Amino acid sequence: MHINVGKISIILIAIMVIFIGPTAKAAPAQVTRIGEEDRYATASKIATTNWTSSKDVILVSGEGYADAVSASTLAKQLNAPILLTKAKELNSNTQEALNILKPKNIYIIGGEASVSTQVRKDLRNNYNLIELKGRNRYETNIAVARQLLDLEVKSDNVLLVGGNGFSDALSVAPIAAAKGQILLLGNNDMDIMEPIFQFIKEKNCQVIVIGTEYVINSNMYEALQAVYRIQGGKDRFETNLNILHQFKDDLKSDKLFIANASGQGYADALVGGALAGNTSSPLVLVHDDDSLSTEKAIDYIKDTAIITTDLSAIGGKGVISDNTISQINNIMASSKNGTPTVKSIETNGLNQIKIVFNTEINKDMAERIENYQINGVNLGENDSFKASANLQEDNKTVLINLTNPFSQHRDVIVTVKSSILDKELNSNISKFEKKVIFEDTNEPNLKSIIAIGNKKLIIKFSQPIRMKMNDLDKMKINGESITELSLNTTLTNFNNSSDNWTDTLELYFHNEIKAGVNIFEIPKGISGVQFDNAAGFPIQKTEASFNVKEIDKNIRIIDIKGDTTTGTIYVTYNRAMDRETALNGSNYNINGAVCNLGEISFKEGSKDRVIKIEEVGSLLLNGGDEILIINNIKDAYGNKVEENMGTTFTIPKDRTKPKIIATKMIDSRTMRIKFNKNVLSTYATNKSNYTLIDSDGIDITYKIHEIKEANGVALDNISTYDIKFTKDNALTEPEYILRVKDIIDINSMPNVMEEYNGIVYGVDDIAPMITAIVKKLDNPQKVVVFFSENMDKESISNASNYYYVNGVGDTKVLPNNAEIFITEDCKSVVICFPSNYILDKGKYENYIIKIGVTNVKDRSGNNLPDIAHFDNISTIYTGGPSIVQNTLKVYYDGDDIKAEILLKDALNTLNINDFKIAGQRPDKGSILGRNIILTFADGKEENVKINAIKKAGVNVTLEIVNPNSADIAGRKLEEACEQAYNVQLEPKTIFHLWTVDSSFENNSVTVVFDKNIDSSIQSLYEDDFIFTNERTGGKLKVQAVTVKENKIIYKFEDASINSGDIINVYANSNNFNVNIRSEKDLSGNFSKYSPSLDDLKVRKLIVK
Repeated sequence: MHINVGKISIILIAIMVIFIGPTAKAAPAQVTRIGEEDRYATASKIATTNWTSSKDVILVSGEGYADAVSASTLAKQLNAPILLTKAKELNSNTQEALNILKPKNIYIIGGEASVSTQVRKDLRNNYNLIELKGRNRYETNIAVARQLLDLEVKSDNVLLVGGNGFSDALSVAPIAAAKGQILLLGNNDMDIMEPIFQFIKEKNCQVIVIGTEYVINSNMYEALQAVYRIQGGKDRFETNLNILHQFKDDLKSDKLFIANASGQGYADALVGGALAGNTSSPLVLVHDDDSLSTEKAIDYIKDTAIITTDLSAIGGKGVISDNTISQINNIMASSKNGTPTVKSIETNGLNQIKIVFNTEINKDMAERIENYQINGVNLGENDSFKASANLQEDNKTVLINLTNPFSQHRDVIVTVKSSILDKELNSNISKFEKKVIFEDTNEPNLKSIIAIGNKKLIIKFSQPIRMKMNDLDKMKINGESITELSLNTTLTNFNNSSDNWTDTLELYFHNEIKAGVNIFEIPKGISGVQFDNAAGFPIQKTEASFNVKEIDKNIRIIDIKGDTTTGTIYVTYNRAMDRETALNGSNYNINGAVCNLGEISFKEGSKDRVIKIEEVGSLLLNGGDEILIINNIKDAYGNKVEENMGTTFTIPKDRTKPKIIATKMIDSRTMRIKFNKNVLSTYATNKSNYTLIDSDGIDITYKIHEIKEANGVALDNISTYDIKFTKDNALTEPEYILRVKDIIDINSMPNVMEEYNGIVYGVDDIAPMITAIVKKLDNPQKVVVFFSENMDKESISNASNYYYVNGVGDTKVLPNNAEIFITEDCKSVVICFPSNYILDKGKYENYIIKIGVTNVKDRSGNNLPDIAHFDNISTIYTGGPSIVQNTLKVYYDGDDIKAEILLKDALNTLNINDFKIAGQRPDKGSILGRNIILTFADGKEENVKINAIKKAGVNVTLEIVNPNSADIAGRKLEEACEQAYNVQLEPKTIFHLWTVDSSFENNSVTVVFDKNIDSSIQSLYEDDFIFTNERTGGKLKVQAVTVKENKIIYKFEDASINSGDIINVYANSNNFNVNIRSEKDLSGNFSKYSPSLDDLKVRKLIVK
């Protein structure tokens, strides 16, 4: 056989390219070529570019490919570069790379025919050689497998693929690497397979065979005691797509590799396999330009890749043509995979709508029928629009089934609302509308029939047909009514159904259907009665064969995977399982606990082989050897698992703390937060774990209405949550600060997030409103127009945007000599009319009754909700500015105390006598934008005012009674009574009130402060003050600390203080060790005591 050495040797470059560094990348979702002409130089360059040094290096022959499959798995496990050599001499590029990397160990794969004795001898002078070899590729494969065991790769489940040819291995090798499983080579020769048999027996491996019976025949399958076979396809290209679909859950979408596998061109495909295995990425095989195989491969790429996927073609233009790459680039450029969206909407008959998305979507949201509309009416809203929505196995297609069909040729507008999320809960699908026409001139037909075990049939029709449970007796199997075959009506399901319409039927039976070929029959339907479609066309009498396989009784679990971050595990059996027993949580035991916590279901598309067990995170050991024991479970053929069948599996220890990886305003009333993992819903929806600060630094957490799971399922422990706000509290400002703390994941020993502080950008999607039009109290020629928010300066200063209605009812533009003044915050304008106009009710042309406003917009560009707003000129001067909740701050400014409050609208005049803090009127006040600052001066009136505020502490309250302060129109400030939200008054000592007590059982010193002290951490105050007795010269040891309001009582040993003693007291000079603090204010903060210079000096207390 002639082997193209030039191509095949690229295989081994693959493993080096696994770790290839940054290359010139194409545009997003466009193809980049990878490959070098000289394989030895390429391998060396890749190694030295990506490693400055490496403990391990793998050396393989550059002249053959038999060992390459094993080498790629080993490369990933060692995280080691691969270098190539000729058999009889070490390539100069390889030697140069070794000089740079200075490895300790060199793993040589293959015998002397691959790497000669002389080359090994030369290398042994400077390196430790680990030689993995055998007499043939199968023995070498086992040598590598044993090395992988030493690297803690498990052998309980192994993959086996044909070793005579590399058709199947092309697709399987990257899967084995991605799954971290050993890949064995096999054939149909019992003698050659002896080392494989020995390894499997020794390690008690469960073998999954990949390939057709031509590659691994049934005799060899039985000799291997294989537990499952994954069938290949009619050729390597179909096999490739079959395997990609089979293992799709093990693959990521970050990268995708493309290789040509036509003819003997295996080399580039194996290169791509090594790359794909390292990154758990799909390897897609293409054929010639115009082949059907290439077309199907491109379809897979289109459906799988997203806008951020790195697409790489392995090989030059002679291997993958520019035309093929151009086709892929064009399809990806026109695809909307980068932005989740609806790809298509079409009808199927008169009562089914098929909606296809360009990405996988969340099942809960996809099947919520109110997320869809017809002609603007929510489906499910009334009897006319009864319907169901069913997400299909591809997670991209939704079938909407209508109870009430539409008439022929009826056109409607179908709307997909923006409420649906992608599968990962990252993005909302944009709202999508399309006009569709309901029409049908075809008879329905039987689309497929599949046997799952020997007690279940899945029957699919081309469109929904009319049927009820009592119609099923008309169907037959082998001439007998299915009801006579013990139809299990309890488990039988009508899928993709609404009322009496269904397109998929799941039939369950109590008794077994005979093995071998069977005939299913459905009779001709009756229009308007049974087995007809919504157009009244009946199905024709149809017979279809289906095959029930014979199967052994050897039920095996072939894979268990999952993670503690989702609390979900997937148990894969070697056959279809029985619904009643396999989905019963009491039949599963994890680490000694029964799995009755969450939902158990068959994984979509697994043909009842994969069991999904949710919400078991609390049962998992988080990094230990998990133990699963099953009992009383049957397969779909009625065979029962052996008693107490057990298996172990390992889930990597999860030490990852939850953290917020994305925040986004979906609209002004919905803030979406995305964690890096699933978190406990009860914590994530607890408002006390969140703080929201606006751009003025004001805590507006009170505006949070509720926090909900983004998928709408209450108490679902997911990774994405929506913080909801009411319309009145919408987040329309430019930016906010979000703080989140104390959220935990769902592990049995949960990880706690570190506090998050991040900026969230608001979304102003709310139209501005005119809140009032008021005649100015101090000027009869002026009127003030008030807006609900800051407006665009240019639009509100444009006189042509204002009108008035006069006393005779005419609408007029403003007079030419009218003037417009804008307030500083752009929330109001003052219109000044000439003196010959009267702003009052009257019946003449010079009277102005109403003011009109049009074409003005806010600073985000939102216009008024109406084309124009007209309103009477008000002369009511109540209802002026009011306090914004939770904004009162009280703090020291030197020795003065200031109180600062934010108003919803600005004042124009300030009367300080309107305000009282702790019952005291301020000494002075000022206006700063919407803020009012009140000052209480130190040293005035013997500090009566300041002392009253100090004494009130965190309970200090603002009162506004009978105010005279007013806005620009003269509307008076609203009355209020508001407790301070943020009190920044650190405690200060009042030495003249300190006392010492020498009475029996009460030897103590009482330290008095000007405000109440927090008692929750009183034990930490023990060393905040130091006490010594001059009589003894010793330090007094604190026995207990008690806080009573503004007093801290330090108790000492009995008889340590006597009458006449002098006790020296001073504060701890290490401020870090001082813990005394005030009580907690409404914002949740404390003010920490900082010793004054006097406190740090020795103060003497004489015991009386």
